[in-house]
Amino acid sequence: MSLRARILTLVGGFVAMTLVVMLFGLSTISDYNGMMAEYDRAAENAYRGERLNYLISSAVMESRGIYASRNPTETDTYAGRLDRDLDRIEAEIPQWHGESMADLTALEAKTRDFVAVRRDLSKVARAGSIKDAIAIGDRTRQSRMTFQADIERVVADTRTEMLKTRAHADTYRRERGISFAVVTLVWIAVTAGLALWLVSHFITREIDTARREAEAREKLLKELTQSNTELERFAYVASHDMQEPVRMVNIYSQMVLEDYQDAVDERGRKYLRTISAAATRMQAMILDLLAYSRMRNDHEEFSAVDLGDAVRQARGNLARLLDETGARIEAGMLPLAGGNPVQIQRLLENLIGNGIKYQPPGQTAVIHVSAVEAGDRWDITVEDNGIGIDPEFTEKVFEPFRRLHSWEEYPGTGLGLSICRKIAERHGGRIWVEPKPGPGTRVHFTLPHPPLLATPKTEAA
Repeated sequence: MSLRARILTLVGGFVAMTLVVMLFGLSTISDYNGMMAEYDRAAENAYRGERLNYLISSAVMESRGIYASRNPTETDTYAGRLDRDLDRIEAEIPQWHGESMADLTALEAKTRDFVAVRRDLSKVARAGSIKDAIAIGDRTRQSRMTFQADIERVVADTRTEMLKTRAHADTYRRERGISFAVVTLVWIAVTAGLALWLVSHFITREIDTARREAEAREKLLKELTQSNTELERFAYVASHDMQEPVRMVNIYSQMVLEDYQDAVDERGRKYLRTISAAATRMQAMILDLLAYSRMRNDHEEFSAVDLGDAVRQARGNLARLLDETGARIEAGMLPLAGGNPVQIQRLLENLIGNGIKYQPPGQTAVIHVSAVEAGDRWDITVEDNGIGIDPEFTEKVFEPFRRLHSWEEYPGTGLGLSICRKIAERHGGRIWVEPKPGPGTRVHFTLPHPPLLATPKTEAA
């Protein structure tokens, strides 16, 4: 082969290898950018869904303000806020089109129905018929709850898609990075220094740009997480500071009732008792809200917890309630579990207290606590003979402030089971209500085995 032919072969090989490497690199960049574009679209969908859910929740709260308004001025104020929220919801709808938001677009009809119903509610309330407004809210409550559940499902599905897309993009980048390194080494062997310069100057620079963009997105996510943490801290401080004024309202309303009962007619005394009862409920709600907010920031290390001792301590804390109701707590052989002793005791105390509280009139509560081994965890059951929970509410009862009964029927803040779920999840487990034939409720939750112990120790409670 002549020198000219050799040079032409070498140049042809160099050009071919250069084209192969460049096409490989460009396809990698294009595919990765496409994946990140899908991630951005999913993030936009999640943001739009969460904003819609926030606006709907705000509109529901303003509707409740209308229900509780005491004069036309208050009614107009809450109705004005409701109309403002509905205007914002309508402004959101056009932004769903043309942005790959098929899931949200599918909810457009329900969204417009919600706006129409709430605008009708606002008009009825402004016309002076609060009862009719309440009737509209009651009539559409189930469809509104189903609508919000659909929105939450869309947000959850979108976030799952985000995680899958990001994981796929990262895996793709790693695998392509390895393949690219092999191709680059071959290219370096054939093309020497010039080929290396082309790779470093063009392809590597583009990959670094994509990586920096990904790091910028990660930084934004961290800032959002920090912002959420600061909001939680603010909620904790605000709730803590609310205790004193509520306590003063309760104390002084009782003092007025006691010291000036002769100077106040029966209607006035009824109003004072209502104020005192409302302040008492608010105090209980604030205390439970503080406990709920602390749950996220409690970093106490886990240790071995004797569940039998935890049940005995819960029984001691509930001694007054047990004496008043005559309730019985039965517990078999309970094991050692791993966890935070204070939180586990709080979990058991909440479930046992619910079993005592939610009883038909005239019936004595009987609470049974048991545990069985389920793989690498313990499955603990708290069963009672109370009024039970309708199967359609077995998941909803764990939502914050979710109550199935009025305060007059069964007092409570609606945070007890939410705290129980937080505790179970912090221990890497879960909590659920098992359907039970006949009356009563059977609640299960799981806890890990104690750390550094191969054989769990059991004791009678």
